[in-house]
Amino acid sequence: MSSARGLANHSLYMARIVLAGWQVSRDSADIMSEAADAAFAPAVRLHLLDAYGWFLLAMLRATDLPERPPHTTDELPERGRGIAVPGEILEYQGLERQGGWLSRLQAALPRGLPRPAGRQVLAMAGSYPNINDYHEWAAALAELFERMSDSLDEY
Repeated sequence: MSSARGLANHSLYMARIVLAGWQVSRDSADIMSEAADAAFAPAVRLHLLDAYGWFLLAMLRATDLPERPPHTTDELPERGRGIAVPGEILEYQGLERQGGWLSRLQAALPRGLPRPAGRQVLAMAGSYPNINDYHEWAAALAELFERMSDSLDEY
């Protein structure tokens, strides 16, 4: 049986592997960068959201883990009567709602290929996150995990 913390670290590691493949693909002249973005972004996003969800469960000290992790604090299992929500979870709720990096990670990806700069194509949606966004979000999650792991270890 895996722990939620172990699954969070594993998902973050998987995201980094896919990010590395994405970078290699973007550096290749064989694949249009917009196509590489559309191919890799959903996979990286899913791994990062899974990492975040498993870590949320670790913060709750969950032992009965679901098949799939939550991707937002709103999806967390309800706490028993009289059991307080950890302050860290409240902090994450704020990060999710303030429109910063976490809310951008959680936002649904546009359908189709990302819009190439300077061209208007009706079938493509705009504001597609790019590889640099995902590198930043992976680093932010790693930093968050490290900081909160210290808190978990104190108890």
